[in-house]
Amino acid sequence: MGAARILLVCLLAAACKKEAPAPSKGIAVKVAPIKRTSDVAGTRYSAQIVPNTQLNLAFKVGGYVEEIAQIEGVDKTKRNLQEGDRVTEGMELASLRKTDYAHKIAEAKAALAQASAIYREAKKDAERDAKLEKSGSLPGAVADASGGRRDSAGAAVEGARVRVQQAQAAYADTSLRAPMDGVVVKRTIEVGALAAPGTVAFAIADVDNVKAMFGVPDVFLDQISLGATHKVTTDAFPGTEFEGKVSRVASAADQRSRVFEVDITIPNKDGKLKPGMVASLKIKAAPSAETDMPLVPLNAIVRPPSGKGYAVFVVETQGGISRVRHREIELGEYLGRVVPVKKGLEVDENVVVQGAGLLSDGDRVEVIP
Repeated sequence: MGAARILLVCLLAAACKKEAPAPSKGIAVKVAPIKRTSDVAGTRYSAQIVPNTQLNLAFKVGGYVEEIAQIEGVDKTKRNLQEGDRVTEGMELASLRKTDYAHKIAEAKAALAQASAIYREAKKDAERDAKLEKSGSLPGAVADASGGRRDSAGAAVEGARVRVQQAQAAYADTSLRAPMDGVVVKRTIEVGALAAPGTVAFAIADVDNVKAMFGVPDVFLDQISLGATHKVTTDAFPGTEFEGKVSRVASAADQRSRVFEVDITIPNKDGKLKPGMVASLKIKAAPSAETDMPLVPLNAIVRPPSGKGYAVFVVETQGGISRVRHREIELGEYLGRVVPVKKGLEVDENVVVQGAGLLSDGDRVEVIP
């Protein structure tokens, strides 16, 4: 027994020599700063990104597609122009077989040459008969008839000249050219295909500037003004805001949806925004006394010890130590995941948004990101 007592004393002595555990840093919590409802409140709209301008290019004449513009691909080899390629104003995009139209020009020029020859002969005859009539050697009726044939031949020359111009214009129309700088968003033809007059071959869009199109009901029209700046976000680029200005507000509502279309024009020189992307934006409500209040996240609200009303834990830091203070608050109208606070909070105070259910007034906490 004596040995056992000695062993117990030694163990207790050893335990006493161990270092005391480091004081706790506190309960881990996440916090969020308080903002005003006027800073975040508003209505969110879904918008569609569309080109600033889009043109459908069609052949004026018909024929077989002989060639499509060739550009250098990523593998450095030549390929046909396709969707996504950039084009410049005046660039030939495609052409039809020109043989038939060249023949028509030749035929029209031959007809013009023949009509011109006839006109020259008729003109000589008319000039000769006019002189004979003047000298009294030829009846006036005969001279008038010569003049009529000359005039008729002249009209035939003009008609033949018009047909030459038409044939030349048709020949030129076998080439389809870009009317502006842009990007090909659609190509519907292939080499060898028969294209009828009016066949849309390409759709070209100006995407150096794009538009975010959305609709708003009439009750929010007073919050939209031409030239006003708004920021647009997309799921494709999280955290990135694209700034643009309101460039159009429809003068009449859509007959089916009863909303007014609004366009926001956004600079897009880097080409990030693509036609067809879905975007979103928030139209802030007009400031008022009711909306200009502190706003608290819903998950920060707890019940006070009395069980009546609502409260939050506000984080206060002094000397590098953070503690929470229980604060009773009076809430405003529910806004979804956030609630305005009529009394009890100030803007820029930090409230606990995660871990509030584990806290009591005065507890030490560790703020984690």
